[in-house]
Amino acid sequence: MVLLWLTLLVLFIVLIGCIIYWYRQLRSARNRIRHLEALDLEKDKLFTVIGHDLNNFVNMGHAGLQLYRSGNLPVTDQQLILDGIEEKFYTASATLQSLLNWGKSLFKGIAINPVAFNGTELINAELNLAGATTRVKGIMVVNSLPVNLHIYADLDHFKFIVRNLISNAVKFSRTDGTISINTTGEGREGFVVIEITDSGIGMPPEKLQQVFFPFGASTEGTAKEKGNGIGLMLGREYARQNGGELWAESQDGKGTSFYLALRTHQHQLNFINHGGR
Repeated sequence: MVLLWLTLLVLFIVLIGCIIYWYRQLRSARNRIRHLEALDLEKDKLFTVIGHDLNNFVNMGHAGLQLYRSGNLPVTDQQLILDGIEEKFYTASATLQSLLNWGKSLFKGIAINPVAFNGTELINAELNLAGATTRVKGIMVVNSLPVNLHIYADLDHFKFIVRNLISNAVKFSRTDGTISINTTGEGREGFVVIEITDSGIGMPPEKLQQVFFPFGASTEGTAKEKGNGIGLMLGREYARQNGGELWAESQDGKGTSFYLALRTHQHQLNFINHGGR
């Protein structure tokens, strides 16, 4: 009789263990299904935004080229059209890069390859790329960066963040406005903080709270430029993955400042020399 009860007890324990195991498996499968459903939804948003943004760029570029080739425009107007096409190209390039990087992060995660580099040189290169965009809107860029910014981060991530911050500053700057770029003393020791400020339309507090969330209620730029928020969202994620941070301050009607904090090369050397402590 005792043996029978022991056998029944063992079978009962085994049965409970099987139930718990299969319950966990079902819960895990359900979570995976929900994750795949979320990815599918994000994929649909991705394709929708890509199609919309690139379609606008192609249509406007085609119309501009037709006017340029008509031969009926004075030289000054021809140059304006070429500047406009270049400006649209820069904006479309930044948008497409944001969307492709976002899609890659969704399906493959974010991989980082940090190296030491001079951040000032890369920022200057991005400003040169944005030259036509700033000329079209008559924006003055005040670049007060030091000759060398010794940054330790993923090079592609840094370029991506800077390009989106510059594009964003141009988008919300008024005609004949000003964009200033410099470093600030804010932040922890061993970090460099880059400040990019525009004298544009700014944001109210409730909008500022949502600025790093994609696909929200998008605010049009001063020249009716569209946006989706992916660049800022992904830029902050990149900054955090590299041990830094990205944040913003703004006053409605008076402009916005974005701050990018990243580790310096010396900070990383000290980190390694002290055994990662």
